[in-house]
Amino acid sequence: MSSLLQYLPKKAIERLQVNKEAVLIDVRCEAENKFVGRPIEVLFVPWLDDPDWEPNEPSFIAAIKRFLGDEALNKEIILICRSGYRSDDAGKCLLKAGFSNVAHVVSGFEGDLDENDQRGNVNGWRHDGMPWVQC
Repeated sequence: MSSLLQYLPKKAIERLQVNKEAVLIDVRCEAENKFVGRPIEVLFVPWLDDPDWEPNEPSFIAAIKRFLGDEALNKEIILICRSGYRSDDAGKCLLKAGFSNVAHVVSGFEGDLDENDQRGNVNGWRHDGMPWVQC
Protein backbone atom coordinates (compact mmCIF):
# COMPACT_ATOMS: atom_id res chain seq x y z
CA MET A 1 0.00 0.00 0.00
CA SER A 2 1.21 3.51 -0.82
CA SER A 3 1.77 6.00 1.94
CA LEU A 4 -0.22 9.19 2.41
CA LEU A 5 1.77 12.20 1.20
CA GLN A 6 1.79 15.36 3.28
CA TYR A 7 1.81 18.77 1.60
CA LEU A 8 1.91 22.32 2.85
CA PRO A 9 -0.56 24.58 1.01
CA LYS A 10 2.03 25.96 -1.44
CA LYS A 11 3.13 22.43 -2.40
CA ALA A 12 -0.53 21.43 -2.94
CA ILE A 13 -1.06 24.40 -5.30
CA GLU A 14 2.16 23.50 -7.13
CA ARG A 15 0.99 19.90 -7.63
CA LEU A 16 -2.40 21.11 -8.92
CA GLN A 17 -0.66 23.40 -11.41
CA VAL A 18 1.85 20.77 -12.57
CA ASN A 19 -0.72 17.99 -12.93
CA LYS A 20 -3.90 19.41 -14.47
CA GLU A 21 -5.62 16.05 -13.81
CA ALA A 22 -4.98 16.32 -10.04
CA VAL A 23 -7.97 17.16 -7.89
CA LEU A 24 -8.35 18.99 -4.58
CA ILE A 25 -11.12 17.60 -2.36
CA ASP A 26 -12.46 19.42 0.70
CA VAL A 27 -13.54 16.86 3.30
CA ARG A 28 -14.91 19.34 5.87
CA CYS A 29 -18.58 19.44 6.83
CA GLU A 30 -21.11 21.49 4.89
CA ALA A 31 -21.31 24.25 7.53
CA GLU A 32 -17.52 24.79 7.48
CA ASN A 33 -17.51 24.87 3.71
CA LYS A 34 -20.30 27.45 3.64
CA PHE A 35 -19.45 29.72 6.58
CA VAL A 36 -15.64 29.59 6.77
CA GLY A 37 -14.87 29.53 3.05
CA ARG A 38 -13.23 27.04 0.74
CA PRO A 39 -10.39 26.76 -1.74
CA ILE A 40 -11.20 27.76 -5.30
CA GLU A 41 -11.75 24.86 -7.72
CA VAL A 42 -12.32 22.26 -5.04
CA LEU A 43 -14.66 19.27 -4.91
CA PHE A 44 -16.68 18.97 -1.73
CA VAL A 45 -17.00 15.46 -0.26
CA PRO A 46 -17.47 15.51 3.54
CA TRP A 47 -15.60 12.91 5.56
CA LEU A 48 -18.23 13.30 8.28
CA ASP A 49 -21.24 15.59 8.58
CA ASP A 50 -24.57 16.22 10.25
CA PRO A 51 -26.54 14.34 11.59
CA ASP A 52 -24.27 11.44 12.61
CA TRP A 53 -20.82 13.10 12.76
CA GLU A 54 -19.26 9.70 12.09
CA PRO A 55 -17.26 8.74 9.00
CA ASN A 56 -19.08 6.50 6.56
CA GLU A 57 -16.16 5.03 4.65
CA PRO A 58 -18.18 3.18 1.97
CA SER A 59 -20.24 6.30 1.17
CA PHE A 60 -17.13 8.51 1.13
CA ILE A 61 -15.29 6.17 -1.25
CA ALA A 62 -18.36 5.84 -3.49
CA ALA A 63 -18.73 9.64 -3.68
CA ILE A 64 -15.09 10.08 -4.67
CA LYS A 65 -15.46 7.42 -7.37
CA ARG A 66 -18.64 9.09 -8.67
CA PHE A 67 -16.90 12.46 -8.94
CA LEU A 68 -13.69 11.14 -10.49
CA GLY A 69 -15.00 8.37 -12.73
CA ASP A 70 -13.19 5.30 -14.03
CA GLU A 71 -9.70 6.62 -13.34
CA ALA A 72 -10.42 7.49 -9.70
CA LEU A 73 -8.03 4.94 -8.21
CA ASN A 74 -5.07 6.35 -10.17
CA LYS A 75 -5.83 10.09 -10.08
CA GLU A 76 -3.70 12.39 -7.97
CA ILE A 77 -5.95 13.39 -5.07
CA ILE A 78 -5.14 16.10 -2.52
CA LEU A 79 -7.44 16.31 0.50
CA ILE A 80 -7.99 19.31 2.75
CA CYS A 81 -9.93 19.84 5.98
CA ARG A 82 -9.76 22.44 8.76
CA SER A 83 -6.46 21.47 10.35
CA GLY A 84 -5.21 18.27 8.69
CA TYR A 85 -6.65 15.61 10.99
CA ARG A 86 -9.77 14.60 9.06
CA SER A 87 -7.95 14.77 5.74
CA ASP A 88 -5.32 12.42 7.18
CA ASP A 89 -8.00 9.90 8.21
CA ALA A 90 -9.83 10.26 4.87
CA GLY A 91 -6.57 9.82 2.95
CA LYS A 92 -5.70 6.64 4.81
CA CYS A 93 -9.19 5.36 4.04
CA LEU A 94 -8.69 5.99 0.31
CA LEU A 95 -5.29 4.29 0.31
CA LYS A 96 -6.79 1.27 2.07
CA ALA A 97 -9.48 1.20 -0.64
CA GLY A 98 -6.89 0.98 -3.42
CA PHE A 99 -6.35 4.62 -4.41
CA SER A 100 -2.71 4.98 -5.35
CA ASN A 101 -1.82 8.71 -5.32
CA VAL A 102 -3.25 10.48 -2.28
CA ALA A 103 -1.94 13.46 -0.31
CA HIS A 104 -3.36 15.84 2.25
CA VAL A 105 -2.71 19.43 3.30
CA VAL A 106 -1.15 19.01 6.76
CA SER A 107 -2.04 22.50 8.01
CA GLY A 108 -5.53 22.38 6.50
CA PHE A 109 -7.66 25.34 5.48
CA GLU A 110 -7.59 27.20 8.79
CA GLY A 111 -4.29 25.96 10.25
CA ASP A 112 -3.11 25.19 13.74
CA LEU A 113 -4.27 26.87 16.93
CA ASP A 114 -2.30 29.89 18.12
CA GLU A 115 -1.54 30.80 21.76
CA ASN A 116 -5.13 32.10 22.13
CA ASP A 117 -6.69 28.91 20.70
CA GLN A 118 -7.60 30.73 17.48
CA ARG A 119 -7.09 29.32 13.97
CA GLY A 120 -5.97 31.24 10.91
CA ASN A 121 -3.05 33.10 12.49
CA VAL A 122 -0.27 30.50 12.31
CA ASN A 123 -0.52 28.57 9.05
CA GLY A 124 -3.04 26.95 6.74
CA TRP A 125 -4.48 27.53 3.27
CA ARG A 126 -5.96 30.97 3.99
CA HIS A 127 -3.06 32.19 6.12
CA ASP A 128 -0.55 31.17 3.44
CA GLY A 129 -2.42 33.21 0.80
CA MET A 130 -3.76 30.37 -1.34
CA PRO A 131 -6.85 31.16 -3.48
CA TRP A 132 -10.15 30.78 -1.64
CA VAL A 133 -13.71 32.09 -1.64
CA GLN A 134 -16.51 32.48 0.88
CA CYS A 135 -20.09 32.24 -0.35
